[in-house]
Amino acid sequence: MTIVLLFFLLLFLGVPIFAVVLICATSGVFLYSSTSLLIISQQVFAGLDSTTLLAVPFFIVAGTVASRGKTSEHLVNCMSVVFGRLPGGPVIATIATCAFFAAISGSSMATVVAVGSLMIPTLKEKGYPELMNVGAVCSGGSLGILIPPSAPMVMFCVAMGTSVGKQFIAGVVPGILLALAWCLYVFVTCSVKKYGTKINYTAKESVRIFIEAIPALIFPVIVLGSIYSGWATPTEAAAISTVYVLLIEKFIYKTLTLDNMANFFYRGILQAATLLLIIGSATALSYLINTMRIPALAVDVISSMVSTQGMLVFVIMLMLIIAGCFVDTIALIVILAPIVVPLLNMYNVDLIHFGIMAILASQIGYISPPFGTNLFVTMQVSGKSFGFVARSIVPFIIILIAMTFFICYVPQISLYLPSLMR
Repeated sequence: MTIVLLFFLLLFLGVPIFAVVLICATSGVFLYSSTSLLIISQQVFAGLDSTTLLAVPFFIVAGTVASRGKTSEHLVNCMSVVFGRLPGGPVIATIATCAFFAAISGSSMATVVAVGSLMIPTLKEKGYPELMNVGAVCSGGSLGILIPPSAPMVMFCVAMGTSVGKQFIAGVVPGILLALAWCLYVFVTCSVKKYGTKINYTAKESVRIFIEAIPALIFPVIVLGSIYSGWATPTEAAAISTVYVLLIEKFIYKTLTLDNMANFFYRGILQAATLLLIIGSATALSYLINTMRIPALAVDVISSMVSTQGMLVFVIMLMLIIAGCFVDTIALIVILAPIVVPLLNMYNVDLIHFGIMAILASQIGYISPPFGTNLFVTMQVSGKSFGFVARSIVPFIIILIAMTFFICYVPQISLYLPSLMR
């Protein structure tokens, strides 16, 4: 109980999550174990001693370069050609670009920056309500962690001991369904209320835009294709994605210089270091949790209160959604993995499917007040207040919550494609 109180006290004081976890792990070993405190540094090192985790900085750097270069601009133009003539077409093109860019960046924040900076001014110019424009960018950006590749998915797989390749492919169908649900909402709303004007291109312009976008369009094919064909591991594919985006931005789109390349690497490595610190700290806390036999106690307590798999899924998802408004959900899963895994195994909940559930809960946290990361990034991109951005995502988050529980209780949506893999 002392450690739990310390955990929430440190969170309340605004201490970074990795430091909160590390302090709690160290305090727990000191108070409740006779083991030397050297075990903490050993466990942190053990948590980071994984080649799979090398994928995280590579994917983040690739997403940073793509979001700051011309890759995102060409994707926006391409999606505008495809969807621009529909009612609400430019907004639909924004969500579609977010979905496609997610397959490049693996980052929610990079997606918001890349697509939002280009589309929010354009949508306003086309006469679409700013609440819809800002909400589409903020929520669409969250697809960056659901549609593969995804840096948070890599962290989840390391913590839960699952296959990164299967986890990646499990996110494809849920990601597409969620994007389609948001697009349908925009289509119906704009059709009924006659919002905005459409985007029209001549045949010649359309062909030119598609040709220019080819390097960006084949990006996810190269990265994900190398994984699913067995030609590369997820870590190697992450390295390929970084090299590929550097090459196209340098030699095709000609946006990359030595100065901004160094800046991109600095930003990416800084973000990756933060995530990896959470993994290392969580490993130390996991050692304490296992030493104190908390997983066995948790299984006994929860099994006496929960009688079915469906009830367990509902309770866990409700806890993750509420906690996700205050703490990063994936970081929470990494910390609680020793407790969660025995419960999921006891009720035969597939860990790959649970990974998608956790990512969806994390998406809700990304766009939920008071600490949703996407809300703050969207504020910077759009120049709007926190209250305005929070109001803009209301219809999108309602759809997201509904889709989350639908996917939770229809596991075949997540598990069909992984079941086809060897």
